[in-house]
Amino acid sequence: MSVGGEQERPVALRADARRNREQIIAAARTLFSEVGVDVPMEEVARAAGVGVGTLYRRFSDRDELIKAVGLDNVTLLVDLAHQAERSEADPAAALIRLLRTTLELRLDITVMALSPRAFQAIQESHAIAQQRDEVIAAARRLLRRAQQAGTIRPDIDVGDMMLALFLLSRLVMPAADELGEMAFQRLFTLVVDGLRATSGSPLPGRPFDQHDLEVLRQGGMRVIDKPTVTGQG
Repeated sequence: MSVGGEQERPVALRADARRNREQIIAAARTLFSEVGVDVPMEEVARAAGVGVGTLYRRFSDRDELIKAVGLDNVTLLVDLAHQAERSEADPAAALIRLLRTTLELRLDITVMALSPRAFQAIQESHAIAQQRDEVIAAARRLLRRAQQAGTIRPDIDVGDMMLALFLLSRLVMPAADELGEMAFQRLFTLVVDGLRATSGSPLPGRPFDQHDLEVLRQGGMRVIDKPTVTGQG
């Protein structure tokens, strides 16, 4: 099945073809995060242990590979969001777990969104949009439950949390070195503590929802600083 010409799921692939596809997506996810989405496709193929011809048989161009990585990530996050809702009795703990996983998976709202090319490809993906909306809906349910329980401050909405993730991912991403990882963990903890009901200062204005972020973006506010991407193909 396809939406707007985009394949939503691999259909009836042979075991070896399915394995190749999974290896390519896993390799691309790592390289997109470490190098950027303009990494040479040959390097993706080499990291996946397949030939370039095999890569292009699975993904016709770079944008299709970007969409596949984004869809794979957000589909996993949907599963984890539902699992957190079902298995975690404390809605605030479940919400924080979901926020951390979102950052660690580096979804389109994190590192891939820093590339204009990736951002555009992801924005054009109906399948990703549907799954992303499901994650946001789960986050909103957890937020409401935590606010009702009095553990998350009442003057925020899901847009405030998304904005915090945008800014945190832009400022610092988890790094392989100890100092970078410590910086990420400290900033994430500061953001999480700012969500708790024990935070002292009231927020000015009103809570931000998802629509507010779109209005800001369309109005020219650079919620994410998108660098120029020069990679081709």
